[in-house]
Amino acid sequence: MSIVEKVNKTRYTLKEVLSNEWNTTIMPDLSNTEVEKMYTLPSSKNKQIAQFGVASACNFTLQHRMIPSYKIHVIYYNFPEIGKSSSKITKSSCDKIDALYTNELISPHDSIIMIINDYISESLQTSFDSLNVKLQNDLETIEFDENIIKEMQKNKFSLEKKHFRNVTIFNINHLTNNIMEHRLVPSQTVIRNKEDIKEILEESNCSAKQLPIILKHDIVSKYLRLSPGDICKVIRKSVKTGEYNFYRICH
Repeated sequence: MSIVEKVNKTRYTLKEVLSNEWNTTIMPDLSNTEVEKMYTLPSSKNKQIAQFGVASACNFTLQHRMIPSYKIHVIYYNFPEIGKSSSKITKSSCDKIDALYTNELISPHDSIIMIINDYISESLQTSFDSLNVKLQNDLETIEFDENIIKEMQKNKFSLEKKHFRNVTIFNINHLTNNIMEHRLVPSQTVIRNKEDIKEILEESNCSAKQLPIILKHDIVSKYLRLSPGDICKVIRKSVKTGEYNFYRICH
């Protein structure tokens, strides 16, 4: 599969997995030829993140469905020219992502999905974990966006600070096929609201510590962009009992 085909497939996968929370209607379905033209453009429509090299024109930004002032930026980071090999991604990439926030090139509350054409090593993942801790700590010193607060109040939809200013890193091969659509993978959704989580714990007659765990680096966690404390609702099927809910908490 060519790199252009992979990029196009990631667009379709992200359009599917993000549609519950993010407005993906702005994403047109494109042919591989159209994506190739974008891939080879010299600069991205979003000039702020065009610094990340080839394929920057494939980057895109989505608004949250309930909180339009909250955005997520999808960045194809350091992709190679067509026909050439990718260079290795190092922890210096974290510094470049951090600079987007510190230089106010994106909103301090926005989140990022970073896609790379390289293996995510344990050390690279650890670097991004540290970056997310730093971003969350920095968020505590920033005055919360008034528009976000108003939109949450208006739409009666609330997120916590931990749901903002997050960076999720994907190897491109993890997005070329939507694993959530596989026949052996049960339907899974994220529950972030504190009151909904409290209600689930009461119905299950247990505490959060007693729920089965889903690790934050699990591919499903990345698809759903789970934050620690969020619950993953799994709808399982049984021949004897039919459908039933099963819950896992993110750690």
